[in-house]
Amino acid sequence: MNQSTDPHRDAYTGETVAMRRLSSHHRPGTLWRRIRLGMTLALAAILLGAGMLYWQVHRLAAAITVPEVRANPPLSTPLVGANLLLIGVDARADHPEEGVRSDTLILVRLDAIGRWVSLLSIPRDSQVDLPDVGVTKINVAYGQGYARAEELYGKGTSPAQGGMALAAETVERLLNLHRRAMRVDYTAQVNFDGFAGVIDALGGITVDVPVPIVDEEYPTPDFGTMRVEFAAGPQRMDGARALIYARTRHADSDFGRAERQQQVLRAILHEFQARNWLGRVTAVPALLGSVAGADGAMPPILTTMPIDRIDVLLGLMGLAGGLDPDAIGQLRITPDVVGLTEDGSNLIWNPDDIQSLLDTFMTPPNEASEKATVQVFNATGKSGLARTVSLELEGAGFRILVPDNAPVGDYPRTTVYDLAGKPATSRRLAKTLKADLVHGAAPGLLSQADIVVILGVDAGR
Repeated sequence: MNQSTDPHRDAYTGETVAMRRLSSHHRPGTLWRRIRLGMTLALAAILLGAGMLYWQVHRLAAAITVPEVRANPPLSTPLVGANLLLIGVDARADHPEEGVRSDTLILVRLDAIGRWVSLLSIPRDSQVDLPDVGVTKINVAYGQGYARAEELYGKGTSPAQGGMALAAETVERLLNLHRRAMRVDYTAQVNFDGFAGVIDALGGITVDVPVPIVDEEYPTPDFGTMRVEFAAGPQRMDGARALIYARTRHADSDFGRAERQQQVLRAILHEFQARNWLGRVTAVPALLGSVAGADGAMPPILTTMPIDRIDVLLGLMGLAGGLDPDAIGQLRITPDVVGLTEDGSNLIWNPDDIQSLLDTFMTPPNEASEKATVQVFNATGKSGLARTVSLELEGAGFRILVPDNAPVGDYPRTTVYDLAGKPATSRRLAKTLKADLVHGAAPGLLSQADIVVILGVDAGR
């Protein structure tokens, strides 16, 4: 038998070197080695990204986390349910003689496994009985804790820790949380610079202003006033502009201001969720820079929540990434839902009504638990349209009150107004009617319903 004289051909098999190389690429062992290598590299990239994220969060936690100073501190986790008291602090470093006080109090219910969040705004003029002070407004509690931190909570307690602790204890008493075997589990305080800084670190937020706002007496840092104005409709806001929007109140009331503050919080979450995961990770350094105190100054944001603890971090990440901002329960203590007695400028709330509101606050938002009522108002000029739409909505399973005509005004688009914090029902209602959704009061309307629908020009076509 003649042997090939080709130096690249195997003398026994007749395969060329190139043929062997080609066939080796298709051998099962080689293929699985490549798959394993790809999976290893992908896992390494995930672990590296997770490590970088945790490192950034750990740096953030080191800058803004302070120990809890209350006796018998609560032990809860956002994974299965925790209450966070968000305190907006009015403190001016260049005017220490003005003292400090809580400008905003919002109790936040966090439940990562259930994937829901509820907000409950507490008016700053709510009347409470503070130990060693007596009857006063609830926003005094933070200032008292701030001024008497070591006296109340022991040596080494910082003013901010004392302020947050006494504010938490006072909110617990006002809401009678102990009756439910509940506590304010964590606190977080944010001053004006921190609020604006977070928004700027995200590149701004988009806010849909429901009605025009004109405030002729908005307070300035030098204790003067200025005129501010917001047109109705969606608009982009930087931190300074969003702060003005959240603080203005002379155009309506503190109750309207609470509504705007909750709207801004939803807009912040929406802005964060609009980024992909890489964008969220890369946003952390900017957020860190916005909340870390400069030159030894107190950071504009402080919290007792250990955000770098694994269970807390997983819970917060789950909520930040998977929670629909429009599904957040938005509740406010207002005369519309809680009986009110006034003593001068102090607001005395009916305790039984407070507990009814807390029932809603503690329940995951869904239509069955909300039991929301809906009233339809006709702004089209087309006779009988509100009644027709009401019957259709009743057939779709909504609880309908007697329809009526809307006040005279300009209503180009049909709009659903969630007056009482009923997100599940209001979302389905807006989807059913292909309408805009506003979390807050309908302008110029008085209604006993939880949700109001104003049929705009588009509905009459």
